[in-house]
Amino acid sequence: MAQNSKKDQIAHAALPLFLEFGFKGSSVDMVVKQAGVSKPTVYNHFPDKAALLCYVLQVWLRDRPAPRLEAATLDELADQLDRDCFSPASLGLYRLVIGENGRCPAAKACFQAGFDRPWRDELTRWALERGFDPQPIEAHFSHLLLRHLFDGTL
Repeated sequence: MAQNSKKDQIAHAALPLFLEFGFKGSSVDMVVKQAGVSKPTVYNHFPDKAALLCYVLQVWLRDRPAPRLEAATLDELADQLDRDCFSPASLGLYRLVIGENGRCPAAKACFQAGFDRPWRDELTRWALERGFDPQPIEAHFSHLLLRHLFDGTL
């Protein structure tokens, strides 16, 4: 248990560094300093920075509740997506995994399977339960996501 705790401590320290400086700009030395551990401790848990990033994503995803859309109207849906799906942290992680796909494709796959796909599946469920065609709603979701990623505005 203590080992998992140390591993999680490192992951929690690395997340804000990856969000602020990206994968390439975040050094293991920065993680060591932020986590208050030694470099051998980091490498004892993670063979390389890509493995660390994947674990950071796993921890972040583990700490998130499963997506559950409860909005009654399309306007409420947009508000709930803004609040629950398009948070600063999730948008930062979208940017990170898209930008680092060439260096760490496993991170993108992890984020896509653990965050993006469940939200899209929940959106489809929500639309079908209310008699909407899910395809245009998902297209609008993608459009809103891109707008947020590019300029942070609706």
